[in-house]
Amino acid sequence: NPFGKIPSLIDGDFTMYESAAINTYLGDKFRARLGAPDLVPRAGTKERGRYEQLVCCLMAEMDAQGLWIHRKHESLPKMVPQSFQAIPEAVTAARSHFDKVLGIVLDDL
Repeated sequence: NPFGKIPSLIDGDFTMYESAAINTYLGDKFRARLGAPDLVPRAGTKERGRYEQLVCCLMAEMDAQGLWIHRKHESLPKMVPQSFQAIPEAVTAARSHFDKVLGIVLDDL
């Protein structure tokens, strides 16, 4: 992984990173193997569109935005106070946004 993080996947001469992309790649590659159910919907279907929508929402709205703001303004100031200062209003806003997005996602399932 060029970011020095987990996960990464090496499949022969092909290397990739980012968990959602790895999950989709593996789901497509091993579709219907040994009678197992599909891990991701087939490309070009409404179900695949909803799958991609959910994956993108989880990554962009819940993880990248909501959880990062929470980590930056609540967790990191406790771990490295010389580098990060807590902004309680940011944590409150992040929690509110996370709860809103979670409600939308759960209603959509």
